[in-house]
Amino acid sequence: MTESSRISTSLALHYLEQAETYKKLGLRAQVRHELERARGLDPYIAQEDRYRALLDEAAYQPQVDSGLKVPLRIGAGMLFVNALLGAIFVIILLTAGGTTELSGGDFMAPIVDVIIGVNLWLVKESWKRYTVWWALIGLVIFGVGALVTGDYITLIIQLSFSGSLILLLAGRPSKVRTIVAASIFVVAYLGLVCLVFTLSFLGVMGGTGG
Repeated sequence: MTESSRISTSLALHYLEQAETYKKLGLRAQVRHELERARGLDPYIAQEDRYRALLDEAAYQPQVDSGLKVPLRIGAGMLFVNALLGAIFVIILLTAGGTTELSGGDFMAPIVDVIIGVNLWLVKESWKRYTVWWALIGLVIFGVGALVTGDYITLIIQLSFSGSLILLLAGRPSKVRTIVAASIFVVAYLGLVCLVFTLSFLGVMGGTGG
């Protein structure tokens, strides 16, 4: 085997491993893409059992559970709204010169919200658990941070957001849980966020007027 052949085989195996990683994430289109790259470098890899198993699973199109469509898309809407509000918050602080108040999480969170939201909107059931994990991570990072600094409004906002997502998507969503989760999101989360923005705006206007 020549050196170029060894390199091609090594790269093909790397793409095969990438395909296995994407399979665990439920990204079938990306699995097919990595398999195609692997076969392009080493056509014989298509004869391996690992390759065939991945190809068969990537080609399989599971039936969408109609009972999950509404909860997953409501969850996607929650994440999209949170991403939008987070981006607005970052823009406001950058415009006002408050960069010292921003952290890496403030920039990363909206991006992760959109990525997870898109997959929920596509009714990918496997992303339910990623959403719950993300809600728990947000609760720990932002919620505990707000608790330590005594920012109880932010703590309640984070509890409302994470709690509504967890209630909606942990386990098997029911109609009652979906309604309750959506109500918490709209009333508690959006209500408090709108209140905070309004009070901040009035404070700025009052300071300008003075």
